[in-house]
Amino acid sequence: MLMAKTGPLLSTHLFHSNTPNIVKTCKFTKKNCGISPINAKSSKSRVLAVGLKRVSMKAHKKGIWEDPVDGNSSEYDDGYSEGDEEYEWDGEAESESEANVSGNSVESSSTMTTTQYEMELFREVEQLLGQEEKSILEQNEAPDLSKISTMKWSPLQTLGLAGMIPFMDKLLEQGVDIDAVDKDGLTALHKAVIGKREPVISHLLRKGANPHVRDKNGATPLHYAVQVGALQTVKLLIKYKVDVNVADDEGWTPLHVSIQSRCRYITKVLLVNGADKTRRTKDGKTPLDISLCYGKDFKSYELAKLLKLVPANRDY
Repeated sequence: MLMAKTGPLLSTHLFHSNTPNIVKTCKFTKKNCGISPINAKSSKSRVLAVGLKRVSMKAHKKGIWEDPVDGNSSEYDDGYSEGDEEYEWDGEAESESEANVSGNSVESSSTMTTTQYEMELFREVEQLLGQEEKSILEQNEAPDLSKISTMKWSPLQTLGLAGMIPFMDKLLEQGVDIDAVDKDGLTALHKAVIGKREPVISHLLRKGANPHVRDKNGATPLHYAVQVGALQTVKLLIKYKVDVNVADDEGWTPLHVSIQSRCRYITKVLLVNGADKTRRTKDGKTPLDISLCYGKDFKSYELAKLLKLVPANRDY
């Protein structure tokens, strides 16, 4: 019996041979055909398989949900899409094909440098712009902050929330005040903390942003870091020597906010770094009072226990 196997067509035929108990294998590839004997228990069987395909092992693995990089979506990768087929080709031919693809990719990527691409882009856009639009562009070789800013929408704050650190640096190099406030008294650091943009927060602090600035209600970046549950940002701000007992206009310290947000881990960090659990708000409430006002539930008791038992200035 002979088995003929063709690479591109992927058709496998088993047929009778004059030699008993022996199966002859004929493998047709792009380059050669070889025949090799294979022991078989029976010579009477006949198998016909057409359109056989081999699928990447990724197709058999369970998909894994992963967290997004830019925070906007999740991605599901099952490793296989409809029509994505892998055939059994001759090994040498496959290697040559991969080498050709790799070589073409390198050649393609080297045909146009970044500078050439930018010049081509500039020419294309200038052809698309009208005369009035070209006039605006010619008048603004550098960013004109007076034309792209309002008291609510600050370019530095917007770029920070978008995570555009290189563009933030360009504005800072042109003399933009890193601690400039909007109509609510918020700085770029405040906004980055609210948006939980940790790389931007670190960058602003390294660039000299003031972590002690209060907004129009007296709240500091630490207040907001506690409110949004940003534990690592809380720790970072403490490293920059912020006052953990600073109170806003209503007398609320970060510890009061932490109890209100019911965040056990941040509460503990504040306590061991010197937060005063006896401080009262303007209406006379201590952090423990706020915890108990939530009622008789597990979280209330858990926070009450922390406030009662964890001493200040002790490393845990």
